[in-house]
Amino acid sequence: MRALTIGLAVIFLSACGGQPLEPWHTARLSSEFKAGKTDEVASFEDYLRLEEQLFEELDAEVYSKVGTGPEFALVRYSHGSAADPESFPQNYNRSYELPAESPQGGVLLLHGMSDSPYSLWAIAEALHDAGLHVLNLRLPGHGTAPSSLTQARWQDFAGAVELAMSHLHDVVGDKPIHIVGFSNGAPVAVNYALNAIEDRSKAQPASLILIAPAIGVSAAAGLAGFKNFLGGIPGLAGLRYTQIRPEFE
Repeated sequence: MRALTIGLAVIFLSACGGQPLEPWHTARLSSEFKAGKTDEVASFEDYLRLEEQLFEELDAEVYSKVGTGPEFALVRYSHGSAADPESFPQNYNRSYELPAESPQGGVLLLHGMSDSPYSLWAIAEALHDAGLHVLNLRLPGHGTAPSSLTQARWQDFAGAVELAMSHLHDVVGDKPIHIVGFSNGAPVAVNYALNAIEDRSKAQPASLILIAPAIGVSAAAGLAGFKNFLGGIPGLAGLRYTQIRPEFE
């Protein structure tokens, strides 16, 4: 009992200490894709249209509440800052395709947890140079604000991958489609492949390439739901972020 009390006290202090939460920690973006939206988002084109709405919402709910100027030069969510992804020719936080004129096949790239398509851009370029039609997918909950990660579910990832694979099949036809999964993207790829074995109507992957696959998960991960619940208590919102460390910041 004493150990439990001490543990709860440590959790409480870790949540209450540190810097106050910023707009990107508290924003709730309603335009994100959810598995339950498949009736209204029935194709990858629909997914991209919804993603456009999502980034417009990000601008209204986060960027508009963050200052600009020299003192914000390195702030990710400050318009025009050195860290603002919108300042670059390609915003790699968003889904994108690299079409091939006469594709040898297709490839779907799936990034890791708390990551974005940016982490796989070099692989995307190399595969495109090899003659493949590349789709570098932004998984739901990613590439926008950390607050979105607290709402993301694996079913949302699975639904987005279904749309992307169906789209690639429409583009390349009977040519092979490969899936590259990095970190958390690896089990998402495996999940799709296993479902495709059961349902032959789905686009069939020709191969899976798994990079640093996040297949094993510590039993301690079971406490994440409890921490997220405690994060809903006023004053303890920081608990939802104390253990989030982006793979690429």
